[in-house]
Amino acid sequence: MMNATVAAPVATLWARPDSPRPGLDAAALGPCSSPRSWVDGLDDAGRMYTGILTQLLHGEPVLIEEVRDGWARVVATAQPAAKLDPRGYPGWLPLDQLTVRDGDPATAFDPAAAVPVARAWLGVPYVWGGLSPYGIDCSGLVHLAFRQVGVVLPRDADDQFHAAEPVELGQEQPGDLYFFGGEQRSSITHVGFVTAPPADGGRRMLHACGDGGRVVEEVMPAPRVATLVGAGRVRLSPPA
Repeated sequence: MMNATVAAPVATLWARPDSPRPGLDAAALGPCSSPRSWVDGLDDAGRMYTGILTQLLHGEPVLIEEVRDGWARVVATAQPAAKLDPRGYPGWLPLDQLTVRDGDPATAFDPAAAVPVARAWLGVPYVWGGLSPYGIDCSGLVHLAFRQVGVVLPRDADDQFHAAEPVELGQEQPGDLYFFGGEQRSSITHVGFVTAPPADGGRRMLHACGDGGRVVEEVMPAPRVATLVGAGRVRLSPPA
């Protein structure tokens, strides 16, 4: 038995691995599930399908009891269901919608593990102060992705800057963070994930982009480079 948490924005708990209906339920599957697109594609009959048991939100804990052909039989411990299992609601989830917590966090933590978690939010709209699949901001994305892999960072970008170890530009690695400031660079106003080592003068990043209005992964554009303050690496236990 393994502990895990939901990595997708929303994960649908299914009665069986073969419960998802071909095509109709595609938007509910995968690490970048889109609950809005999925529901928009259902008619009245489709919304009454009993192959669906419940839904789990990003970061929700589960116990994995069995893994089979890319699926995990789980118990959703945050959703009591005494008539089914005293530990929580039982059912099946796609394995790629989970982050497995395995080993001692003190030795197993790797900042790069937060990157695929953050990628699950690609395309989600940018909303200042948002922290849900319907809208998220830059520091909210960083906060949630690291919380998913067992590290609690501050909520705001400037506090995240102070919670990270400085990394010399040119030495950044996936899982590090880029920090940006205003015109005078006197305060931190934006943050994003490093997703690849810098190459040919370009820096690749994943962030909730206010200018673009959504979560994107891109080569850092010139206007963003002009406000780059530095890079940082998250420690296992950042200071309060």
